Amino acid sequence: MLTRNKTKAISWESYLTKKLSRKSFVITAGFLTAATIGLAACSANGPYTEANGLPNPLLTPGVLNPAVTQANIHSNICIVGWTATVRPPVSYTNQLKYNQLHSGYNLNGDTNMKDYEEDHQVPLEVGGNPTDPKNLWPEPHNIKYGSYVKDQLENQMHHLVCTGAISLKTAQSAFLGNWENAYQKYIGKLP
Repeated sequence: MLTRNKTKAISWESYLTKKLSRKSFVITAGFLTAATIGLAACSANGPYTEANGLPNPLLTPGVLNPAVTQANIHSNICIVGWTATVRPPVSYTNQLKYNQLHSGYNLNGDTNMKDYEEDHQVPLEVGGNPTDPKNLWPEPHNIKYGSYVKDQLENQMHHLVCTGAISLKTAQSAFLGNWENAYQKYIGKLP
């Protein structure tokens, strides 16, 4: 709350409404709300650390692509090159990564975009949603088990699904939880 002459408390919304045009107020209020929610969610589950380079589940719970089902995997994810047909453009993922990094979704304050891969929590290779921000996160390269290690698991799970060794649902579930556990189960000891 803001105070005026130490006698009457006014809300920040009232203060901004009087000082800004309606359009400016909406933009400012939207930005403040998004920044507050982003920072609160980041701090609620802790920032990235060497031991926890996993996505924040409040911001990136993972979202599935409803067009990919067990019945149709040989018409989409199991076709070589299919992911390129649904992968979002770099302009979209770079803007999202920038916004995420600058709202507090980063490793120890590092906002250098080159230090991250905007990654799909549930990979496209196993039916992850291509564009939903709740399935995309700035995955750090420079942690013990970063993006390069997760890529190995993504390739293995894709292979297992397309050869019928595991179900699509099993592969998707591996990424909806702690993917490091799935790596140990399906590949072996983490490097």
